[in-house]
Amino acid sequence: MSSAVNPDGAAAEPTEQSVHEVMLEMLEADEKVDEAIKDAVLTALAEVSDQPDSQGEEQPKPTYLSSVSVAGFRGIGREARLDLYPAPGLTVVSGRNGSGKSSFAEALEFALTGTSYRWREKKAKIWQETWRNLHHGDPCAIRVEFTTEGSEPFTIGVDWEPDAELADQQSWTQSRSAKRIKGTGHLGWARALELWRPVLSYDELGRLFDEGPSALYDALARLLGLEALEEAEQRLTADLNTTREIRKHANEERDRLLAVLDKCDDERANRAAELLRPKRGRKPTNLDDVLALATGADDPELRVIPALRALTELDVPTLDEITTATAELRAAAQAVIAASSGVAESAEQRVTLLQTALRYHEHNGDGACPVCGEGTLDAAWAERARRTVSSTEAALGEYRSATAQLKQARAAAADLVVRCRPADEVAGVELPALQTYNLAVANARQTPDGDADLAVHLEAALTEVAAAADALCEQARAALAAREGEWAPVAAQLGAWVGLEQRAREADPTIKTLEAAKRWLSAHGSDIRNRRLRPIAEQARRIWSGLRQESNVDLGDIILTGSGNRRRVELRGFVDGEPTEALPVMSQGELHALALALFLPRATAADSPFRFVVLDDPIQAMDPAKIDGFVQVLSEIAQTRQVVVFSHDDRLASVIRETGVDARLIEVVRESESKVTVRGNVNPALRTVSDIFALIKDDRLPADVRARVLPGLFRTALEAAARQAYYTKQAVAGQARAESEKAWTSAKKTRPRLALAVHGDPSADLTGWLKANPERDRTLRRCNAVHNDALSIGLPEVRELERTIREVLELR
Repeated sequence: MSSAVNPDGAAAEPTEQSVHEVMLEMLEADEKVDEAIKDAVLTALAEVSDQPDSQGEEQPKPTYLSSVSVAGFRGIGREARLDLYPAPGLTVVSGRNGSGKSSFAEALEFALTGTSYRWREKKAKIWQETWRNLHHGDPCAIRVEFTTEGSEPFTIGVDWEPDAELADQQSWTQSRSAKRIKGTGHLGWARALELWRPVLSYDELGRLFDEGPSALYDALARLLGLEALEEAEQRLTADLNTTREIRKHANEERDRLLAVLDKCDDERANRAAELLRPKRGRKPTNLDDVLALATGADDPELRVIPALRALTELDVPTLDEITTATAELRAAAQAVIAASSGVAESAEQRVTLLQTALRYHEHNGDGACPVCGEGTLDAAWAERARRTVSSTEAALGEYRSATAQLKQARAAAADLVVRCRPADEVAGVELPALQTYNLAVANARQTPDGDADLAVHLEAALTEVAAAADALCEQARAALAAREGEWAPVAAQLGAWVGLEQRAREADPTIKTLEAAKRWLSAHGSDIRNRRLRPIAEQARRIWSGLRQESNVDLGDIILTGSGNRRRVELRGFVDGEPTEALPVMSQGELHALALALFLPRATAADSPFRFVVLDDPIQAMDPAKIDGFVQVLSEIAQTRQVVVFSHDDRLASVIRETGVDARLIEVVRESESKVTVRGNVNPALRTVSDIFALIKDDRLPADVRARVLPGLFRTALEAAARQAYYTKQAVAGQARAESEKAWTSAKKTRPRLALAVHGDPSADLTGWLKANPERDRTLRRCNAVHNDALSIGLPEVRELERTIREVLELR
């Protein structure tokens, strides 16, 4: 838990941390937690958490209320508008019961959340059936205007058709320069409204402690975002159960297989059962051994099945392949013989003829053919000779083709022989055809020379091999069927179990991590909740100290305890210094004050985008002393928040007037037919003017005393009006509150503060504005009048002050 430090060195109240931050801090501090457990816890939280401070999302900007307009809704008939100053400050809206003031609060709550606590929690349907105004129910609409730092103002609207039910509303959002957008989802307020609800009604205050010990626990858990902690634990449980199912399934399948193996007579069943049966202190089952057993590859005795299966799939030449190969071999051999004979005879004849012709030509020279006596060895003869050469070459081509075909036929025959491979004996299995087959293979591989002899050999030997192979395959198939009839299904189940067990072993480390993460979260859940609650509890105690006033009950520790049906909030306290449980000794008014003390820290949290807090009738059960304290608490909150309080009587406004707390007072008046009017109930600046009027009219007050105090009262009134106008203008312009505050406090005197209200610049020249109405200039001069000048101030001068102040208040 980190703490802020005041400038004087004293420790301030602890800084509020999110559930994620608290959990991360505790995990880092726990030396027994490894990274895997830490990641599991944080991952579970991240999966269920949608906190507004999630990275990567644009966060809602600080927002103030500008106005609430209502027509035809609840106690308001024709449209009524409640204008508010969209800046920090206290506004009290007073009105008797039935005046319509709470209708504004309910309309705001409905526009923000789509419901109302009063309707949601009460069982009677009458609350949901009387939502439309009886006198003027059409049009029925709500308009809520907001200002946002850094952006232009926008409006949330809700409309109903004349015959629509409550749930049939049409909600929308619209900024000044944009079109309407359906709904409010794009504002990003859904989670913020759960964590930092800015609206609290009397009904909600009253029931916070009336619905049993778990109701307050749940209310605080929602406000603190602690449901994410429970959801994270549920997510861990769900993930753990899902992962455990993997291991459970593998174990159940192993137990089922052991029962199957006990009933199996195959020699491999005993070995499988030995491998699968868990024994204390023994290493986990070797899955490779189980898989080898299932496939028959773990030892020689258990290789029978693969060997028999191989014999059923012998690859030997078929009769068709043998017939085709021998026929092609014979044909190719005959073709080569025929082609080679023709080529040899033709070549011999031509050689003889050419040798004879050459000898004759060498002896006698050119002349007629010596054979026929008619032919001549000339060009014509040469042409004929060339044709003869051509025919000789064709014969040689046929010879070459025949030779290639013969080579191919011989290779095919050799391939058939190579495919005839001897088979090994199978241990423990009698196969009479095995020897016959191997002898046939050995004979087939003894190939003779010569193509004709080879063809004859192949026809005989390979046919014997094929026949022997068929017989051997049948015998192997029968032996295999006999062996696999009982074992095969078991082997398949063993193989499937190996896959399940592999998945389970991969999941085992995750199971261990998730179990440890769940144990850690369960063991530390209470600490996480109460560390998350601690800064809120300290703020609640501080607020209670302001609210309790004359109460004898002091508030101690606020602790969330238990879980499930036994969850509760333990509110410890002291009565006259004696420790006790706080709730049983508190009056109804004290319970309401305590509810406020618990609610306000969440509604005013630094991370909340809502810079406004709306309280509907929070003082009904409070006695006067507690109202005094309540006003002081509200005044403190109003330094940084826009606080709007609806009150059914004038007690709150009276305390404000009596104590001089800076606040805007508004009155709501209801006339006939649900006509609701909103009017000012003494503005702080105008209230000072009223005090000045009373001072002027008091004849008993000495003139010199009046002269001394009047300039100061003039300054107070004018600066109050200037401050209100300046802050309102800055808020509407989207200016950051801190910058406005800095500018205002830097302007120490009345003139620069008035310049801020008029021009937004403390150094701006006010001459033009002052001269536009001489009353303004005279009023400003009276703020710093010396004693003699102040003696002349009378009712006309105060009326000029009043008119000037109203002009300042209307500045926009």
